[in-house]
Amino acid sequence: MKIKKLLTVFILLLGVTSLFSQNRMGKKAMLNEDGTISVSEIEIPQSRVSTIDLELLFTFGRPASPIVKNSRGVTLADLNGDGTEEVIYGINTTLFAISGDGSILFEKEVEGLILLPPSIADLDGDGSPEIIVNTGYPTTVGRVYVTDNNGDDLPGWPITFNDKWMINAPAIADLDGDGTLDIITGERFGSSQGFVHALNIDGSEINENWPVEVPATPAFTPSIGDIDNDGSNDVVIAASSAGMYAFNSQGVILDGFPLVDAAVRYSYQSPMLVDLDGDETLEIVGANHGDSPGFYVLNHDATYFPGWPIATNGWTYSTPTVVDLDGDETYEIFMADRNTSNDETDLPTIYGLTPSGGNLSNFPIEKYGGNEGVLTIGDVNDDGVWDIIFSSTMTDAEGFGYIHAYSTDGSGEIEGFPLRPEGFTFLNGAVLGDIDNDGMMDLTANSNTLTFGGGVDMSYVNTYNLNIPFDKSKILSNGYKGSNTRDGLINEEVLSVNEFFGNEKLNIFPNPARTHFKVRLDTNDELQNLSLYNNLGQLVLSTTESFVDTTTLSSGLYVVKVITNEGKRTSKVVIE
Repeated sequence: MKIKKLLTVFILLLGVTSLFSQNRMGKKAMLNEDGTISVSEIEIPQSRVSTIDLELLFTFGRPASPIVKNSRGVTLADLNGDGTEEVIYGINTTLFAISGDGSILFEKEVEGLILLPPSIADLDGDGSPEIIVNTGYPTTVGRVYVTDNNGDDLPGWPITFNDKWMINAPAIADLDGDGTLDIITGERFGSSQGFVHALNIDGSEINENWPVEVPATPAFTPSIGDIDNDGSNDVVIAASSAGMYAFNSQGVILDGFPLVDAAVRYSYQSPMLVDLDGDETLEIVGANHGDSPGFYVLNHDATYFPGWPIATNGWTYSTPTVVDLDGDETYEIFMADRNTSNDETDLPTIYGLTPSGGNLSNFPIEKYGGNEGVLTIGDVNDDGVWDIIFSSTMTDAEGFGYIHAYSTDGSGEIEGFPLRPEGFTFLNGAVLGDIDNDGMMDLTANSNTLTFGGGVDMSYVNTYNLNIPFDKSKILSNGYKGSNTRDGLINEEVLSVNEFFGNEKLNIFPNPARTHFKVRLDTNDELQNLSLYNNLGQLVLSTTESFVDTTTLSSGLYVVKVITNEGKRTSKVVIE
């Protein structure tokens, strides 16, 4: 009888041990070069599974494409002018605008899959934002959609180029300097041929030199800026297996480009454009994969910036984030690595780098589970220290993923994190805002389940209350490429705005402005273009008018840049 009892206890202990072992298993996702996702099992320590939960405001979910999943997160924008941002997100072939309580503001069926977050800008200058979104995949048709703030197509849209996949997200910028915003986007014609289009609001190309052709798939969302400081914007784009390209507004390739290296390939890692050394030209900051994977900074002539590139041990599809973290007028560069060990060992995951390629203090962040999504930077616990918010390559055994937040002061993960949405957060990230208008900061992140034919895959939007007062100044870089225009430009004039304040030839009134402001120039000046930049250096408005309606703009400090027949003038305006 005693032997039987001991045997029973042994069997029970074996069962408990087996259950505990099962609870320690999770999954790791990896993006393949063809866009498919592979998943493998890994061990997850129990200490990394549980956490203090922040309040989940809502989860919105719909069946996802079983073939391919969303990447690069969601979009936040105030569509209806009520002062509160909505969530704009595509699932499969439906575009959703979601209110702060999780209800649907509108939904719109489209042709082709929506895979990246929509871009938002006021293209027609009427004071209301337009939504610009690409669709497509090799198994579906592709389109470029431009809708109004209610989701209704603008005249002439959508457009198609022989049903080809309109790949990555559209970038919005005034490429040709005519005072109106243009749409710059990639077309995947095939694996060895692609095109980059530069479109007016009516769908026509901006001039006869567009589109331009590249000898492979356009690899990422284009980045737009005047990289050679010749007074005209340029388009930076890579061909996946055929090098880095830069074209001017006339479609002419810039000196030094293309930069071709058989060991370097590009996909998904859309770069940022920023003047790192103060020479008034823009550097190109990004990552690459291939036989020589790593992080790079290129000069405007396609030579490498001193200290770069930096080799990594494996591929990464991370897109960089560039900010002036400490307000010293020097930029910091943040990159991510998908490094994930299979034995619970922490590995370098989030890199903080100086312009010369050295490590910042407290970096890299070493953790278990890599990242190749979007890095958002904000103060999410109201302690006056910037935090980095990012996704993970992992889920636990129950299929719940991770949204992490680490302090830049080296103290580790913020209390209340990681957040645990259902599904993989892999390749995505988080955006910060106050979408329910309760005065408290929210975090919104998307996630996707992967069943590989064993069930219905789902795509989710998850919003959490961070329990701190909402303050836009506590957000340094928000979401994919830091801007809803996706142009990737970090404008250097924001750093030195004070030296322009009080320019006698550029008077702005009223200042502060509540509903509008007007620019008054010297008698001899003729206005050619007026551009408005937010405190992150991102273009929010471009016009040829001296009167600017500010009712749809968030409060804060803005830079006003005008181009006249006499040259450039810059000043600042406060919008209340």
